[in-house]
Amino acid sequence: MWIDFSNKEKFYFYDIEKNNSNWKKDIFSFLNNWYKNNPILMISTSGTTGTPKKIFLEKKYMIERAIKTVHFLKLEKKKIKGLLCLSAGFIAAKMFLVRAIIFKWKIYCIPPSSNPLKNINKYFDISSMVPMQVFFSLKYLKYIKILLIGGSSIPNFLEKKLKKISTICYATYGMTETLGHIAIKKINGVREHSFYQSFDDINISIDKRNCLGIFSTCCMDKFIQTNDIVRIISNNTFVWIGRYDNIINSGGIKIIPELVEKKISHFIPFDKRFFISSIPDKILGEKIILIIEGNPFSLKIPEFVFNGKKKFYKPKNIFFISHFIENPLGKIKRKETTKSLIKTFSW
Repeated sequence: MWIDFSNKEKFYFYDIEKNNSNWKKDIFSFLNNWYKNNPILMISTSGTTGTPKKIFLEKKYMIERAIKTVHFLKLEKKKIKGLLCLSAGFIAAKMFLVRAIIFKWKIYCIPPSSNPLKNINKYFDISSMVPMQVFFSLKYLKYIKILLIGGSSIPNFLEKKLKKISTICYATYGMTETLGHIAIKKINGVREHSFYQSFDDINISIDKRNCLGIFSTCCMDKFIQTNDIVRIISNNTFVWIGRYDNIINSGGIKIIPELVEKKISHFIPFDKRFFISSIPDKILGEKIILIIEGNPFSLKIPEFVFNGKKKFYKPKNIFFISHFIENPLGKIKRKETTKSLIKTFSW
């Protein structure tokens, strides 16, 4: 389904399929709400870091945030064709639509799926995807000029693969409360970075846990304290390390699972999803484990990876589980998956 926002009077769309699918209804529902006089929209969070909740966002701030992104990508003076393959129920798709409205893009909307480019043979200037979609679209990414990737962190193996393609890829950092992304990291091509660069209106800080705090001078009405552990490099750059609520306390030693995952990612097949978690232990309190999705296979992690003090980071057990529990964006629900594992083995 095409939606053309370049029409001077009012946008128009043309649809090859005439069925009213739920994904289309989500798009039309958002557009109807956007064009109403009400300056505020009610939106549901994705539940990535907790229970999904309803929040209220001001359209004027959404407009400012959309403009910041388009200016950053230098797309403001071009006739853009975009591909929307995310659910309009979430902030990433809503902000994609807002950018299209403001800058009069022509966008092609398709049903959200894990492999959105499978039947695509058209070229697009820009699209937004979650990492799972990117993984299944690797051989088709030639059809996309600029790709924004968000919703969850990009696995190391996937980031390495993206460095070899022509599509300009950006990892994005943000959430519903920040009106989508407030920082971007270029992960391939010329001037790629290992850190996120926040937009010029964003003030960043850290609390005593080293967790990121965010405030915008023009696009937010309140300060937001996150549970994302970061290392601040400068006034507008930071490195994402992990989630504070994922920290494991094993024998009095606090372990950030994401750092362990980064160390062992080279030794696990690239097509296998995994994460570090813990199970109750009478002596340690929490015992480090590695959980891998899929059928069991032989895995050996070299001893040198856990030399010295790093020995405390070594998983004591490896478990295989058929399917991880996910949120609607395809992000692994670590705690729920671990609870399911514990229940299965009756610890």
